[in-house]
Amino acid sequence: MEIVLVSAGALIGEATGVHMRLQVLGPMRFWTGCDWAPIPSPRPRTLLALLTISAGRPITTGHMIAELWPVKPPPTAATLLRGYILQLRRALGDDGGETIITRASGYEIRRAADETDVAHFDALTAQGRTALVKGAAGEAHRLLSQALALWRGEPYSDTLPTTAVTAEVSRLGERRLTATEARIEAGLLQGRGPELIHELQGLTSEHPLREGLWAQLIRALYAADRRADALESYRRARQTLVEELGLEPGPDLRELHHAILEGRSLPGPGISARPTAILGAAQEGSASASPPLELPRDVPAFTGRQEDLASLQRFMTSSGGPGAVVITGGGGMGKSALAIHLAHRLRDHFPGGHLYVDLQGSREELKPLQSTEALGRMLRALGVASRDLPTETVEAAARFRSLTTGRGMLVLLDNAVDTTQVEPLLPGERCGVLVTSRRALTTLGCTVHHLNGLSDQESLTMLGRLAGEERVTAAPDAARRIARCCEGLPLAVRIAAARLMSRPHWSLHWLADKLKSEQHHLDELEIDDLSVRSALAVSFRDIEGDASGPDMARLLCLLAISRQSHIIVALAAELDDGNLNQAEKLLEKLLDARLLNSPEPGRYQMSELVRLSALERACRHIPPHEPNAPGRSIHHKSEALPLPRLLNSSRAVPTN
Repeated sequence: MEIVLVSAGALIGEATGVHMRLQVLGPMRFWTGCDWAPIPSPRPRTLLALLTISAGRPITTGHMIAELWPVKPPPTAATLLRGYILQLRRALGDDGGETIITRASGYEIRRAADETDVAHFDALTAQGRTALVKGAAGEAHRLLSQALALWRGEPYSDTLPTTAVTAEVSRLGERRLTATEARIEAGLLQGRGPELIHELQGLTSEHPLREGLWAQLIRALYAADRRADALESYRRARQTLVEELGLEPGPDLRELHHAILEGRSLPGPGISARPTAILGAAQEGSASASPPLELPRDVPAFTGRQEDLASLQRFMTSSGGPGAVVITGGGGMGKSALAIHLAHRLRDHFPGGHLYVDLQGSREELKPLQSTEALGRMLRALGVASRDLPTETVEAAARFRSLTTGRGMLVLLDNAVDTTQVEPLLPGERCGVLVTSRRALTTLGCTVHHLNGLSDQESLTMLGRLAGEERVTAAPDAARRIARCCEGLPLAVRIAAARLMSRPHWSLHWLADKLKSEQHHLDELEIDDLSVRSALAVSFRDIEGDASGPDMARLLCLLAISRQSHIIVALAAELDDGNLNQAEKLLEKLLDARLLNSPEPGRYQMSELVRLSALERACRHIPPHEPNAPGRSIHHKSEALPLPRLLNSSRAVPTN
């Protein structure tokens, strides 16, 4: 993937064009003709990254907006996008729009031959691999070292962590590691084993399930006459593989072990170069054979959930084979963050690649993704050309299972709506599956892991890590009040911390007092495109789609108005029409939608955040002139409401 950015009026690739090279293997920079310059502003920079990743293919405006504003795009998103394109064209000297081209559905950046650092890296890596296959170790080492020297840090490190950028960063990271293995292989062939030991020890610690690295370390130690250390490295490699995967080492590692024990010469130095991860793509001259690595970036400042992580990791790596888990919980509970963090911890357990799809079940402004579209995305990631994609869901699902069976892949299906959406997306045998959903999806056949709120201490720790430990330490009482008002909801804690970060000189008591007020509670838990109100609105939308949705919405609003912290079936029946069976069914459906909690059968609880959100909806349905309408009593939490009179007035009022 190469981009040549040229001045207005010049054609791509023409000798007369003023070439402006682009660097992405680190912070993004472009060549002005005399120096490297940064791309201005995060969102225009991220937009250029998206165009560069898809060079030669148009990107729709809708897709760009979804990438730049993943939670809740502003109403002016399309206008802002046009402004970012204009900024980029001015910065890059593309006033004529000949590099960033306007298409009917969006924008496209033209493909060129050799003007990005990624392209130079791929070309040098391919040449180095070819030299390695031919036995020219010195030439291979020189070329691969030059390729790796192009890296200045994590690719696209100064862009927003969008889904597409994160997937590209993962793919590039795998290509970097593969090139590193090939360069080490060339060094071993040159007899540089002793000087590679320290680097290999670090790499095996970072990637303990990569058998090729262990084989290279063992060979390097043996070349340095450190036979005992070589045997100890084999022991650690075997222990790690058995404990983590329940698998014995592969034949290459075992052959090395036997040769050392018997005092024989080690097998030919190409032993660790057999996997296609190192040399298989050399014949093709491209990285197309690389496994898909589409996980979003790991969650920064991930806090708590250690018991959840330990339990899930044990299940996903049990000796019985890769697991399939549905992580379920209410809106804003941190399901996606946990699943993404867990997936990064499991990366080396799934060498066949990592697929990620956001099924869009938790975003009020977007329609849930259709199964056929999700399958199309994953099949394309597996190398199926768009023209060859099956159009029928059943056929596409069968093709997906066929391509994934036995490959040891990890598939993360985020924000699922229901079993019907997810079932066609399950991969073939020996693949791991992580699903996040507000519903338990118990009929899917996966293990269900229920996610609860953070503890008070975890909330405080998260608040400190995001807003600053010094501020939390300086005002511990206010910090505890903020944490309690967030009710263990990670999204709420994250928003509260973001509000504090935007006001570095303000006291924590200011926010704690704001959150104490029912009138301002939900308003204060909203910043930029993050909102507790919006997260809960998705659950309200989901129940409205149910056949008994109006009855559920009505009962939830009445429960919110009643201000009862502990709810039993008899109370719900009294609030509604007196039918106990009907009340219990509605309560159970609200429980399934994660709008209620249930500590034991027959007893239910409503969180304060859900209650306030439901109360806002009740305000739209109960006449304001009613003496006990919620708008007239919202500030008097201690006052009891005469429910019969309230119900008589509210029954006649539609809930939608």
